[in-house]
Amino acid sequence: MRLLSAFLKVLRLASLLALGLAVWNAAATVHRSGMMVGLFDPAALAEYRLYAAPTLVYQAEIEQAIAGGDHAYATALHDLGTRYGHDLSPALRERAEGTALERAFISGSRAAKGFVFGSLDSGAEIAGSVTSDLVGIGDLRDFSVQGYRYAAGEEYDPILLGLSAVGLGLTVSTLGTVGATAVPDAGLSVLKNAYRARKISAPLTSYLTKNAARLVDTRILKAELAAASDEGALGLARLQKVAARSVDGKVAQTLVDDATVLGTIGTKGGVRSSLAALSIADGPKDLRKLQRVATRFGDSSHAVMKFLGRSILEIGATLYAVAAAIASLLLAGMLAVLRLTARMFARFALGGAPASAPVLKLLRII
Repeated sequence: MRLLSAFLKVLRLASLLALGLAVWNAAATVHRSGMMVGLFDPAALAEYRLYAAPTLVYQAEIEQAIAGGDHAYATALHDLGTRYGHDLSPALRERAEGTALERAFISGSRAAKGFVFGSLDSGAEIAGSVTSDLVGIGDLRDFSVQGYRYAAGEEYDPILLGLSAVGLGLTVSTLGTVGATAVPDAGLSVLKNAYRARKISAPLTSYLTKNAARLVDTRILKAELAAASDEGALGLARLQKVAARSVDGKVAQTLVDDATVLGTIGTKGGVRSSLAALSIADGPKDLRKLQRVATRFGDSSHAVMKFLGRSILEIGATLYAVAAAIASLLLAGMLAVLRLTARMFARFALGGAPASAPVLKLLRII
């Protein structure tokens, strides 16, 4: 009887181990199934939602983009819809593309506006604004304005001050190393200009406020600006030194890391993709997920992000319910098989002999 009791204990332990293995296998099955419908890969989830979106929604969005003069978005969205199985007419494609004269006039005027004023109302304005930062003009303007406002005791924006200070450092590094820091510099420029245009999501704005506001030691900045003013005119190199002495290196590195991700999104999918990512991301983790989307979709990334919004990052109740149901069914089935197998082994071990009270208790347990 002791031998039988020991055997049943070993069998129970084996059953528990088997149950653990079953849970692992069920989780792996759900994970693989989830990968197919995009539960864990934002790029795959985007493809799933592009297939599932109603054709009428594509048509309405394209019409709205045409009315707003955003031919790049309208054309990209039409191409995406066609690629993912939606019946969109060639005539709509022609209207989405617009005429060469329309595109040239809209793009040229908006790019100039972005370069001069730092406007971020359209894709062309974004490109112009980022270009002005990459050559130092935008950051020089913003750092000077915000820095001297602080020094004069006037109201200033600490986030614009901090981001332009870091941007000045990156600009000088870029000019001195043949573009080695162009990616984070472009990302930082989009981040700064998107913040100024209030095109960043609320959670990401909170994150930016928490970090960027701590970038500059204003007491050091005030002293450095006063000393620099006594020396005469301030050029890019002189202001870069002022910025470098007043910036917190650790906080700056965190923002540079985030800007690098954003710049990579821009490299893969264009500047508009970076801006679209900022409008839907809740934080740096979301930006890294959207980096994978940009890698998958390339030049179409801005249309994917703008069309799908945050649904590109969220599984949704329906897909979650499917995954939960699959997991529940697998676990219930595995547990039933294990219990039946354990009872069969136990009865076989008894060999038809009458079971004692301890044995009956063990049988009930398993």
